[in-house]
Amino acid sequence: MNRRLQINPIYLLALLLFLVSSPVRAQLWEIPDPLKTLNNRSGLQSAIGWTRIAVNDSGASINYATLSLYPEINIGKLHSGLAINLLINTKDDPGGSQVRQTDLKPGQIIRYLRYGNYNDPCFFHIGALDRVTLGNGFILSRYSNQNIDQSRRVGAWLKIDQGKGGIEALISNIGTREIYGARAFFRPFYGRADRPILDRLLIGTTVLIDDTPGRGRTNTPTRSAEVVGLDIEWPLIKKTRFSVISYGDFAKILDSGSGGTLGIRLEVPEIFHLIQIHTRLEQQFLGSEFTPAFFDERYEAVSVLASGLTRVGQLKGLVASRGVLGAFEATLLQRLLLSATYRSYYSRKNSGVLHAEAHLQRILPRFTFHAVYDKVNIQGLSDIRTLDDRSVALAEIQYNVTDCLSFGLNYRWTFAFDSTPDVQTYRPIERITPTVRLAHYF
Repeated sequence: MNRRLQINPIYLLALLLFLVSSPVRAQLWEIPDPLKTLNNRSGLQSAIGWTRIAVNDSGASINYATLSLYPEINIGKLHSGLAINLLINTKDDPGGSQVRQTDLKPGQIIRYLRYGNYNDPCFFHIGALDRVTLGNGFILSRYSNQNIDQSRRVGAWLKIDQGKGGIEALISNIGTREIYGARAFFRPFYGRADRPILDRLLIGTTVLIDDTPGRGRTNTPTRSAEVVGLDIEWPLIKKTRFSVISYGDFAKILDSGSGGTLGIRLEVPEIFHLIQIHTRLEQQFLGSEFTPAFFDERYEAVSVLASGLTRVGQLKGLVASRGVLGAFEATLLQRLLLSATYRSYYSRKNSGVLHAEAHLQRILPRFTFHAVYDKVNIQGLSDIRTLDDRSVALAEIQYNVTDCLSFGLNYRWTFAFDSTPDVQTYRPIERITPTVRLAHYF
């Protein structure tokens, strides 16, 4: 009997990209803007290694041989990148195959398809959403659709700015009714040379909805989460070397509380071609049963607890409070970026929220380092060091032996609630992946 050779489309696509690509610049991370270089060449990077994932639903660790392909194609303002990770186990994976199937879903493979840059008049991004913020971040701040290993998503993000006004739109998972919405903004005095100060005034309005906060993780019916808001931004000083920007926000979580904030932001684009600085300070005024940054870094993990308690339900009983937020970011020589944000509320116990990042590229001759850490409900300094269901941690270090050969280690800590609906148990998901990476230049 004749047998036809069947080729997995993923493998075929990777082979075609390898054959047509130029030198490589594939990134495993979405590098922050201040560290991006002008190298927009296409290419393919590959890696072999080993991945240890602990803990799965059975409570055991699983080891995988790992083969990864990272093709990237750049044509003008159009950029695209994939991350194809083949995790192979000698025994059947819990999904029923020797190849881990959850890493071959579109949300895992499609890193991005992007046109332009965020500050261009027209920008769109399809794929992994990392560090997405709308406006001043009072409703959606550094949102990611990638922090659930079992179910990462393919989202879309669009911005159009025509000077007088524009719009930003977001959908967290294309083809579904999960998080979607938009922020419209306008500059009412744009182009008024007789009123140069008012010319900078910007007013925005935001509507964001999560129609399915349950994400299939509970049998308990869940209601939509809906947040609406207004924001205003007025640069008090706008110079080439620095800007001082005042801003304010008001937001309302439907079926819950409301709150507002007043803040000031300092932006120093460059000092003697050495350092860039961005810092801000906010005073927040929170009503009962309200929290700012409702859609944040951890939202996909905690939009609903295993008990069926949604994000809105988790706010029940929160007292009204004032709070403060401080943020600082510095970039040195476009090689080192350090960033930290912390907020806390006076009348709410264990209310600390920390976000920290460090990215180092090409300062030490051959090393690259990336780390991101988020934690909520912080009780004290000692609590920051623990990893649990309040934490998300990512880290990667890479040593470049030559332009074509490098060694790396990737660490990822996330968590998931028990796969059995309505059971209040979280399980850590810890991935450790040492790799050898190869790149071909021609």
